[in-house]
Amino acid sequence: MRVFLAAMALVLAGCLPVAVLRTPEPVSGRSLTFGLSAVGVEGGVGFIPYAAYAQGDGQTEYNFSVQMGFRAGIKHALAPGFSLDMGLTLPPLLGGGGVPLALDAGLLVGLGDVYLSPRVHWIGFQSQNTSVAGLLYQATLGYAREGFLGEGSILFSGQEGGLMLVVSAAARF
Repeated sequence: MRVFLAAMALVLAGCLPVAVLRTPEPVSGRSLTFGLSAVGVEGGVGFIPYAAYAQGDGQTEYNFSVQMGFRAGIKHALAPGFSLDMGLTLPPLLGGGGVPLALDAGLLVGLGDVYLSPRVHWIGFQSQNTSVAGLLYQATLGYAREGFLGEGSILFSGQEGGLMLVVSAAARF
């Protein structure tokens, strides 16, 4: 059972961008971020690398990240320290019946060096002629300093009651 739970955590991590690692303020210019996420499950911990590129004008940011799956997103400032962030992730698991997709939308709220990001993920895929879709929720609390990001996240499903804990850290250039 523990091996199954660990495998499911890694599959979910491949379907979802488990690390937010983005501050509330859209970048002005370009930014590269490299990091690592530790995904906790009942059976132990799995480590997943993270890489991202962002480009923006300080009001709107276009970002691309890889954390098993490829994510393309956009972040738009609504007010100082308050942004809307959305993305589409294409997981690496391409099935014969269709391409799995994950959409996410969330807010980024900043208070000094600390940020909070509540977000929702929609996941859809097809397996053995059965279509599966559902919502997952994420709450992230992060800390950002010049060149460093660190955060903790909880991902959970309202229907299944499953819970995934994630700790991530990254260097930003």
